[in-house]
Amino acid sequence: MDEGERMTGIIARLEEWFPLEEAVHSEDPFSTLIATILSQNTNDRNSHRAFERLRVSFVITPQNLSKVQPEMLRPSIEVAGLSHVKSVRIVEVSREVVDRFGGNLAQVFSLPLNEAREKLMEIRGIGPKTADVLLAFSGGYEVMPVDTNIFRVVERLGFAQGRNYERTRLILERLIPSPRLRRMHLVLITLGRKVCKARRPLCSGCPVVSLCRYEAGRNHVQ
Repeated sequence: MDEGERMTGIIARLEEWFPLEEAVHSEDPFSTLIATILSQNTNDRNSHRAFERLRVSFVITPQNLSKVQPEMLRPSIEVAGLSHVKSVRIVEVSREVVDRFGGNLAQVFSLPLNEAREKLMEIRGIGPKTADVLLAFSGGYEVMPVDTNIFRVVERLGFAQGRNYERTRLILERLIPSPRLRRMHLVLITLGRKVCKARRPLCSGCPVVSLCRYEAGRNHVQ
């Protein structure tokens, strides 16, 4: 069985196992950008709490946040960690969005995928993962953002080694059919959180265990 066939089998089983993982389109790309910044190096619960607290205290628009001093944001986003870094980044990207795009990120998503990605990554504070999250969930492009859970899952499955973002993304985008990329992004994250955990993965309850190189390797060692 080649890698393409193995991935096809994995997709079929995961889509049956996690049937409700649908990609949601965000109507406000700037809010998605701020939420993505807050999510870095923390868990979903804390990043969501930080975003809600920020939204209570400030109007989340690039025009508004570009005029705020970073230290004013810190009490609201402290729960997400690294507030001294994230507050500066939020103000910087807000100013860039105002200066480069007149405060309207939506215009980027009228461009072809590669051009849109380049435009987003020209903004200081937006790296490859943040750009891909915006492309997928604000622009509706079929791309594969790669987070910590996905790195772990695809490494254990045996499709990629190490944590090179671009290499892993390109491997997945080659193996997964384009219409399924956004949905499989969510499915792989769910698999990583609920089953393929960093510590003590629940291999016996995994729907793709028979197609997994990690479990095969463990059994070989035993």
